[in-house]
Amino acid sequence: MPDQARPSFWTRTFILLSASQFLAYGHHAVLTPTLPLYLDHLGSSPFMVGLLLACFSATSIVIRPLVGTWVDSGGELRVLSLSCIGLCLTVLIFVVPNVEGAFTANVLRGFAWAGINTSGYALLAAVVPTDRRGEASGYYSGIQSSASLFFPPAALWIIGLPAGGYAAVFALSSAVALFAAALAQVCGRGVKQEPSPPAAPPGPAPPAAGGGTAGGRLRTYSRTYFDRGILFIALLLFCMNLPWSGLNSFIVLYAREVGIESLGWYFAAIGLASVVGRPLLGRVSDRLGRAPAVAASYVLEIAGVALVLLASDITLMAVAGALYFFGYALGVSTTLALAMERGDPKRRGVTMATFSIAFPLGSGLGSALSGGVIALAGYRGMYMSLIGVLATGLLLSLCYRGGLTVQPRTGA
Repeated sequence: MPDQARPSFWTRTFILLSASQFLAYGHHAVLTPTLPLYLDHLGSSPFMVGLLLACFSATSIVIRPLVGTWVDSGGELRVLSLSCIGLCLTVLIFVVPNVEGAFTANVLRGFAWAGINTSGYALLAAVVPTDRRGEASGYYSGIQSSASLFFPPAALWIIGLPAGGYAAVFALSSAVALFAAALAQVCGRGVKQEPSPPAAPPGPAPPAAGGGTAGGRLRTYSRTYFDRGILFIALLLFCMNLPWSGLNSFIVLYAREVGIESLGWYFAAIGLASVVGRPLLGRVSDRLGRAPAVAASYVLEIAGVALVLLASDITLMAVAGALYFFGYALGVSTTLALAMERGDPKRRGVTMATFSIAFPLGSGLGSALSGGVIALAGYRGMYMSLIGVLATGLLLSLCYRGGLTVQPRTGA
């Protein structure tokens, strides 16, 4: 079908939703370089800094299944607005120079962050045309990630100003989140969502045997708070996301070990690949097909990590980072589109909570596992193990291609 005849996803709702997400991610990006410096300013150790960052991811993971049910019962826009307001208020706790208060604030921010992502993805699934979900997902995630290009430098600049400092950065972060909440409210006016299919008639009641056992309660919990139909897609995203810290954080230490002192061009390359690659590659999966696009994303990521092991100068290192993040951009766009297509349309909140939990789980667990492998086998051993993880994901995607076909579901 020619592009001119395809319905556009650039609607008022999509634009305002993306702008709200950009600002919400901007709130987080402002704090990314600020919080480690702030805790150091308060006299905390690097270990405490790690715990502070870990508690944010942990609470975001734990609360996300419950947030999914809130989205389905209370509506995407309400949860999005309240979550943005939560970010706005909780960051003000940081203004009081207290380590315990900083931990409390970051725990509460994790709750709000789960709401931002779950409700945003659920609304995206509701308002974009079905045949352009890959392309729309690419632009959406690209707009989210672009916040990391602008807000961290602004935060560091404000900290260094004579009239600036940490309190000014926290005030900026709070104001950005409040503006995101306002855009979410405006976004809600005149939202026209795709109608959900009628509910299937109730079937026979399940047998009561075992319902009171621990196993029965666990099955009930998993049906209520997780969309088991997209767990395979979430697993593939988890595998794609696991090497993130190795290519983002530990790369600095590895580069020093192999004699590459400055990684400025590397971070410029991965930032450009992430921001530009997502919109450009998002439409690839619409045209190529979801299963080939997932396989291609793994191949690009494996090539990037392998080239890191071969790189001896900044040029090769930058190319390696760009390859990985191009693959990651394609993978995120494709799996997000798959989650929208394979998820239960009457439980979009639960679907997107199940899907998006792979982001913090992959990056958080990836950081811990990478650090442990480095202690046992060194940096090269760590990167080789990451290639093994990606190769496993590639093998799964090839062996279970049926799990990547478009099979929309109409009933719970």
